[in-house]
Amino acid sequence: MNKFSLPISIIIHTLISVLLSLYSSILLLGYEKIFLGYDDPITIKVILSRVAYSSNFNFFVYFTLITILYAYYYLKKQKDQEIEESNLKAQLLDSKIKVLQSQLQPHFLFNALNDISSLMDINIEKSQDAIADLSEMLRKTLSIKDVKYITLKEELSILNKYLSIEKLRFGEKLNFDIDTTDITLLEKIPPLILQPIVENSIKHGFSYEHDTIMINIKIFVYNNQIVFEITNNGMQIQVKEVVFGNGISNVLERIDTLYHGNYSFDIRNNRDLGVINIIKIPRISQTTT
Repeated sequence: MNKFSLPISIIIHTLISVLLSLYSSILLLGYEKIFLGYDDPITIKVILSRVAYSSNFNFFVYFTLITILYAYYYLKKQKDQEIEESNLKAQLLDSKIKVLQSQLQPHFLFNALNDISSLMDINIEKSQDAIADLSEMLRKTLSIKDVKYITLKEELSILNKYLSIEKLRFGEKLNFDIDTTDITLLEKIPPLILQPIVENSIKHGFSYEHDTIMINIKIFVYNNQIVFEITNNGMQIQVKEVVFGNGISNVLERIDTLYHGNYSFDIRNNRDLGVINIIKIPRISQTTT
């Protein structure tokens, strides 16, 4: 239908409608002569008069059908384009998230290896335990590389492996507590969003004045949002504007992509003691994968 320009299409359809009028007029005259007993001769003049008489109705019927057909074709083509664009957007979204997750995993690994490396000079046995924990943590992270969401239970399982490594390194100088509920553990969240923030809390929490820190992780549902509160009692933020490293930047970019900007992240001094990080993301169906 889109092979011809509009003027040519109008001419073609007009000729077709004239031919159809001519055909229907001859057919009707034949019917009248054979079955109704009309004796008038069928001449060119009679045929043309019938064509002229019935052309308005024939043109109307024909062009109505053509208009309906073109409208259907146009709407179908538009719908197909919308579906194609939607599929392309979904593919781009998946690709972007996979790239971001693949960027986070090396960052995750390098930092953990650095922690274990610094531990080796202190305690070989603890280093071996840390390597075992790192191996298990990597196994878990590699198993989730092709999914957008995991359960909070799975996320905390990975986080606990990371904290075990850090606990081996810092010993009694590092303590942590995770507060959530069994129901909340079933919520679906983007993978690897807690570890970079906890890692940042450990890295910037320790100082000469704060050689022992406590990290509290509280996760709950409020107003149809999943709220993550990560607090520490370490060193407070000393700058007016916080510049995020690769880990937190990656987390924020992933949740921004997944939730189309419908999230919040806040990091600030927690009154007179330590720092608090708060993430709020919308709840999703527990069947989403």
